[in-house]
Amino acid sequence: MKKKRMRAAAFIDYEHWYISMEKIYHKKPDIGAWLDMINERADVREITFFADFSNESLSKEISKIREYTNKIVDTKNPNPHSEKDFTDFIMLDNIYQKAYADDKTDVFILFTGDAHFYSVVAFLKAICRKQVGVYGIKGACSSQLKSTASWWVELPTDLDIFKPYYDMILKNIRYLEHNLKPDQSITFRNTVQSVADHYSADKEKVTAALQSLIESGYIDKNETKAYRKTVITLKTNWDKLIADGLWVAEAANGNLFIKKTAESVPVKSKQSPKPKAPSKRRTPAKRKTTKAK
Repeated sequence: MKKKRMRAAAFIDYEHWYISMEKIYHKKPDIGAWLDMINERADVREITFFADFSNESLSKEISKIREYTNKIVDTKNPNPHSEKDFTDFIMLDNIYQKAYADDKTDVFILFTGDAHFYSVVAFLKAICRKQVGVYGIKGACSSQLKSTASWWVELPTDLDIFKPYYDMILKNIRYLEHNLKPDQSITFRNTVQSVADHYSADKEKVTAALQSLIESGYIDKNETKAYRKTVITLKTNWDKLIADGLWVAEAANGNLFIKKTAESVPVKSKQSPKPKAPSKRRTPAKRKTTKAK
């Protein structure tokens, strides 16, 4: 029999998500991808978004949120003379009410980075015997909050950050594997330099992405001695990359690093019949006339 999935409710501090992503990573939230992520962990029955939507940038996000849920709580301060943010208080109140009123919810998923939420996380775990997962933005998430949770995830993941650089690096390596001479090898330093030059990419980010591929086991790093220097050579695990969806087998043709141009295929046109050459008419030979003597 299939194991029954735990029921979950999610509470999202959208101000934390949106503003932190924009300031730190210059990106906007991908709500659909995140919902797919949390639904792999539990059967999410309820999702509520909290934010002060009087902010012009956030107000534009409402239509996007409505594609997934209508439970949107505007936490705008009703006092126009006060700048106090009510988002945390309103979100906390909703979480406590849910915990008291609903015994069927097994998992509480919070998207926030604020340390103020560690007390409600501890309450849900210790008193209500609930599992609590915390999502937050990397670089803007409280370590105390993470340590209190049953489990936590920081976004964006390394894959989200480095995916464009992964593609550049792997295309370069694949091309080199098909074109290197027997006495040549693929090195860490040359890979970083060639990718940064070819794509006009940030060298530090290319280096970090290549190091991430190595740490994840997608590329093996070997140290060899050459001319009294230590050279780091690379060996790529293509099967693992294909299995994890980071490389498409059909595209592994070794030519991806070169900009291709479409081949022009000549199209055969219907040939019009050649005009017949004008027939040469024989002019009648002039008769010789003999003068009478």
